[in-house]
Amino acid sequence: MTTQQRKRQGRTLPPGHGQPPAALTLDQVFAHTAHRHPSRVAIQDGWHRLTYAQAERQAVRLASALVLGGVQLGDPLVVHCENHRQALVAQLAVLKAGGVCVPTLSGPGGTAAAARDTGARAVLCSRSTYDRDVRGVPSLALDDPATWRKIASVPVEQALPRSSAEGGAHLLLDHRGPDRLIDHRSWLRSAADRSRRAGVPGGTVTIDQEPMSRPALAAMWWAFSCGTMLHTAPWSPDPEWPLMGAEDSVTVLTPDEYVRHLDSCPPSGRRAGGTAVGPGTVVLIGGPCTRELVSRHFAARPGTRLWSEFAPTDGAVPWTAHELFARDGGRPHEPGAGSPVPPVRLRVTGAGGETLPQGAVGAIVAIGPPWWPEDVQYSGWQGCWTPDHTLDITGGPAQGPGPENPHRPAVPTGRLEMEVT
Repeated sequence: MTTQQRKRQGRTLPPGHGQPPAALTLDQVFAHTAHRHPSRVAIQDGWHRLTYAQAERQAVRLASALVLGGVQLGDPLVVHCENHRQALVAQLAVLKAGGVCVPTLSGPGGTAAAARDTGARAVLCSRSTYDRDVRGVPSLALDDPATWRKIASVPVEQALPRSSAEGGAHLLLDHRGPDRLIDHRSWLRSAADRSRRAGVPGGTVTIDQEPMSRPALAAMWWAFSCGTMLHTAPWSPDPEWPLMGAEDSVTVLTPDEYVRHLDSCPPSGRRAGGTAVGPGTVVLIGGPCTRELVSRHFAARPGTRLWSEFAPTDGAVPWTAHELFARDGGRPHEPGAGSPVPPVRLRVTGAGGETLPQGAVGAIVAIGPPWWPEDVQYSGWQGCWTPDHTLDITGGPAQGPGPENPHRPAVPTGRLEMEVT
């Protein structure tokens, strides 16, 4: 075990981290760190910093205003902010008020459609992300001084926080399939499992994703559950971002994003002692990792650990995970994304939901743990079990453009090494 790994394992964590989070919520874990370490930086966004205490104070005031405005337990509220600092305050406020965050991303009509489809009570946004098409619900721009002048006169709601561990935290919309309601326990359990596998982030968790994207949410709540900092943008433009962190930092990317970063940042760029400067660990979230990507990673950053999580639906609950090594780049098949993460169990099913035998191609589904809203979640990937007890991914349900998503790219194929359960 390296010195950095020992430091990560020895880091003091908020109560409940690494244990079944039966009585904790995301906002409670954040508030605990804010109380014990008020000056600790929660988000470093370029030259801008937001401490845990600052975010907590703003969220309490905003949550009080939401409750006074009529937000009830379980009400959905759309969150679409231009930066991660505003998105954090918005999420904390919604959760403290007992509501459910509905993330939306950039794109015409996305906020209005989310508000309409979910019956949202309000929209929390920025002036730059304000959607004029939103009708019938108030929109609060968190970077507008007028918003905070109004909130300043609202008394602090004594019933805060109103969140519960089994309550919904985020409603993730998906036009290709069913929407996903992720509760507080799922986020915290996944963060704890990730820390046990890859190590507790001793420095920062760095990302290069849009606010409220699914990988950004997974990275954000992993960082905050550990009481560490989320670094979302460099001090000044740097082509190597976010792969320029210190040895004790962790970078979270999707496999496709990592390919793009490796394409634009050749390994001969910046080096220290013969090794490329960069984070101690890279965690890939989303689809499977290919042999080519493994080889390119260790050629560019031989001293950086590489972890892969197969999280095809929402990123909150990884289905599989494993650490990849340089030797995996030379295997005769794709290394995939590892073994199932307990208590998730994987099956290959036919059109009628029946479990298919070895060699038969069908839908890859997860048989959920007890806190999942559904008993079965469909990955959107097709595959089959092979004689060597691996799961060969043969593709997705829609290989080319279609009327529902005309710009959807073809799904890459590969092979996942998994345990048969």
